[in-house]
Amino acid sequence: MKIRDIMTTDVTTAELCSTLEEIATIMRHEDVGAVPIMDDNELVGLVTDRDIVLRCVAEGGDPAESIAEDILTDGLIAISPEDDLPKAADLMSRNQIRRLPVVSENRLIGMVSLGDIAVKQQEDRGDTVERVSRGVKRSTSSQRDRTSIVPTIADDAVRKSGRVSRRKIG
Repeated sequence: MKIRDIMTTDVTTAELCSTLEEIATIMRHEDVGAVPIMDDNELVGLVTDRDIVLRCVAEGGDPAESIAEDILTDGLIAISPEDDLPKAADLMSRNQIRRLPVVSENRLIGMVSLGDIAVKQQEDRGDTVERVSRGVKRSTSSQRDRTSIVPTIADDAVRKSGRVSRRKIG
């Protein structure tokens, strides 16, 4: 099976000047853990939920004041829509990542996640998830109540800012 067969093409992107609060709102609304960051229609990085927590909140930063450019993950590893699922699983495993931008002719055309692969390849599910998750510490303490630390922003306000776009790509 090819990446093009499982990738998500309805991807919401943000720009370098988007606040982390806006990006967190996108994540909540779209139920995703990473948002591609664009600069003049060019993919320049990703901001993940982990990036926001570790590179902003844990360091005392304010998500309403910090922008994508401050914390984005650059040096991206991407995949072609014509590559197959084992190649994606191998890239994710070797690089300990859970999401890959899908790029064709230097353009972002979609995203593929570990979850996409796990759902499509039931027989490899445990193996792929285990290899990517290796080294992740599991909490042994009981589940604690969770409180959102990112204030809610009306989706209209986020969209009107001009720093966030939702578009069908591919």
